[in-house]
Amino acid sequence: MLRKIFVLAMACSFLLSTGCSKKDVTQYMTSREHFEYAMKFFNKKNWTSAQEQFSLITYKYSGSDIADDAQFYLAESYYRQKDWVSASSEFERMVSSYPKSEFIEKSMYQLALCYIELSPGFALDQKFTYQAQNAIQNFIDLFPRSELRTEMDKHYKSVKDKLARKHFESAQIYRKISEFEAAIVYYDQVITDYYDSPYAMQAKYWKGYCNYKIEEFQKAQILLKKFIDEYPLEKEWVTDALETLEDIKKDELKAQAKAAKEAKLVKPEESTSVKSAN
Repeated sequence: MLRKIFVLAMACSFLLSTGCSKKDVTQYMTSREHFEYAMKFFNKKNWTSAQEQFSLITYKYSGSDIADDAQFYLAESYYRQKDWVSASSEFERMVSSYPKSEFIEKSMYQLALCYIELSPGFALDQKFTYQAQNAIQNFIDLFPRSELRTEMDKHYKSVKDKLARKHFESAQIYRKISEFEAAIVYYDQVITDYYDSPYAMQAKYWKGYCNYKIEEFQKAQILLKKFIDEYPLEKEWVTDALETLEDIKKDELKAQAKAAKEAKLVKPEESTSVKSAN
């Protein structure tokens, strides 16, 4: 309903701009002639007029064989303007309304590019990054042998790496303020969901370290030994892991000694209680 109102408003605007005394030049055109008329604006890069005409065509000839062409070029005109929000909206409409169109592959490709353009730096909200990831995956699923596949694979990796960094940096913040359990949650997300990212290796080390800091000594040892086995060539990280394992052993011995001392202090009290009862 809102889109119909928008199209009608644009139609009125166009008619007013051509003058009240002038007739609508598209009034007696066929759908094909109207489309060619709109394309003249498009080819001249008169994006606003092109958008007005393509919008009218999609509304006026919604059931015709020209409707998907008009919808594609409407989206494309916004794309050429770098109006990524409007372009993504129109490409979404193109994909959902005309799944069998000859323009569907390019529409899905450019929809993904719109969301990539809208995706902000890793520190900000990643709504558009997730939408880019979904759009790329949908393209790959539908066109696995496309000539654009290699490019889309690169975009997919770039998008996933950004999301991985988002989770990794969140984990780092929690670790630095000694919120180790919260940090572990985010490191786990990196390890599980972004295992092939550049941040997975570091996440595995820091997860072991955080378990050590919350005195989960056995779990920390298992994780760090596994880390060393998995990344033997990462010399600096292996050195850090070995040093952390040494620290764990020392702290574990201290914890055992403390527990034994506390146990000895409890025993005399228990003996006194037994004697008093007798």
